Amino acid sequence: QRMPIRRLFAHERPLFAAHLKRLSTDDRRFRFATTSVTDARIDSYVAGIAETDIVLGWLDGEILTGAVHVALDGAVAEIGVSVDAEQRGRGIGADLFHRAIRWARNRGAGRLYTLCLTDNLAMTALARKAGMTVHRESGTAEAFLPLDPPDLVTVSDELGAGVETALHDWAGLLESCRELWMGTVRLP
Repeated sequence: QRMPIRRLFAHERPLFAAHLKRLSTDDRRFRFATTSVTDARIDSYVAGIAETDIVLGWLDGEILTGAVHVALDGAVAEIGVSVDAEQRGRGIGADLFHRAIRWARNRGAGRLYTLCLTDNLAMTALARKAGMTVHRESGTAEAFLPLDPPDLVTVSDELGAGVETALHDWAGLLESCRELWMGTVRLP
């Protein structure tokens, strides 16, 4: 069962690391805008995510198939997006991108930023589609988007997504309890 985009909690960071480790060598190069991204570097990157940052994930069952990391630095929110190769072309990256924009706006960021390699055509297209201005220089592309302050729509959208996630988690907890009870209690 597909789950909507939701925030990953600190104890779920291994899901994010596993997702990043499933990326091919080229996809790792695109995601991190550098070569030689080892599993150890991914582990270090995930461990270094600040408490003020957020990782939003697209889950397909228990598998994280897409994610966006949003790092806040004052009034600037930097994002990095990745989607499993077999899940691309379904709008997951765009959905994650738009959720990241909303989250950053709701926290008062005045500008969104991303850095990618110039040959990362998917990311530059995604950035342009989101309204970002892309500047290319010596193998990298930087993209910027001025952000409006939060408004009733962005705040209510985030609250609604949080309620949906909480209800999904509650339903999963109830199902786990039912399975536990059915497995340990004999019915007459």
